[in-house]
Amino acid sequence: MKSLSNERIDFAVSTLKRLMNSRGMTQLQLAQLSDVNQSTISKVINGSQSPSLENLKKLFQAVGLKLSDVLNETDELGREILGYLATPLTGAVKDRQADAEVRRVVRQNKEIDSSPEFADVPFDLYWPGDYTHPLSNPEFPPGHVYLTDRSRASTHDFIILFCAEPSYGVGQENEIATQAGIPAIRLIPEGMSRMMLGSFVKSIDLGFRGSLRQGIVFSTDEMRSALTEIRRLYFHYRPLYKELNGKGFGERLRKLIDTRTGNYTKFAEDLGVNLAYLQVLMDEHPSVSNPSFRLLQKMAVILQEDIGYLMGRSEEFDPIWTESKLSWRAWATETPGLDAAVAISIKDDWRDQYRSQKLQPSSSSFRKPIRAMQKTDWDALYKERVKKLNATKNQGLF
Repeated sequence: MKSLSNERIDFAVSTLKRLMNSRGMTQLQLAQLSDVNQSTISKVINGSQSPSLENLKKLFQAVGLKLSDVLNETDELGREILGYLATPLTGAVKDRQADAEVRRVVRQNKEIDSSPEFADVPFDLYWPGDYTHPLSNPEFPPGHVYLTDRSRASTHDFIILFCAEPSYGVGQENEIATQAGIPAIRLIPEGMSRMMLGSFVKSIDLGFRGSLRQGIVFSTDEMRSALTEIRRLYFHYRPLYKELNGKGFGERLRKLIDTRTGNYTKFAEDLGVNLAYLQVLMDEHPSVSNPSFRLLQKMAVILQEDIGYLMGRSEEFDPIWTESKLSWRAWATETPGLDAAVAISIKDDWRDQYRSQKLQPSSSSFRKPIRAMQKTDWDALYKERVKKLNATKNQGLF
């Protein structure tokens, strides 16, 4: 495992501070969730102490993110397979016997995960009841619990769903994992609802007998076999998605809203989401906010942008824009005496018109079919813009 550069550490700490601020999280809460001493967290936040790699990983896991995702260094930060164990909590705590049985099943799962056969690349299993239990940790507000659990359910390497009884929490986590493409191991009883059984989640379903009041029995051998399959998927997915980070989506969305509408409340209303989710879309890593394709389509319509541009890929892979940008650069380099401000403004204006034309093919913003700009085209636009500016000056309007 390599050590991080000072620049990467600074970036990680600044990201952590931003997340704490946007979530309203205190240092004490972060300490409770991460098992990192509060005094250490205080020194890291104020810059008087550089965090160890292990503490950085713990701090980001506390907010539901993997440090490797934040830094986009999947292969360099050591290997552990992070799992999320979803169980009934709020309903179970009302019955002492049920709560005790949930805890016993959690311990049993953790013991299986820590078996010697998995020691080379260990499992690290998180159970919300250890940190945000409704009785033991009532100080965490609902919004904070939801965002923390959503983060883990959508960014961890796998999820175990203990479907012991009807639970709004486990049902939500099933759907969050489905949308994020997170593989699941589901412990299911006879008679589980058709809605859950018909879910699109990629799951390995293991049956169990009994109940929280009578005791739960499931096959440990089947669980070990399921975990072995999870390991296989983990090593399959790592090289496929090591470049997948989505950095910049939130900043890009915020800037577009500021320049195109300037009203977060109206944008959220038009999008059909509450304002809290819009803030998450702008502030959190996209693996946490995870907007659906339908939401991205709506954003593109409201903001008059390509979905690809929202995701940061439109111009990078657009051959017309790429060729036009290259021809503009060649024209600007080869043409003496240009006014830089005018040259840049015609490029920016053409790009805005081009994006609008792609979104609305019937638009009259272009007099000719869309094609890549050539040096002669840029020169004609430049001369036309200069002519208009000179005419305006001569009229005494400048």
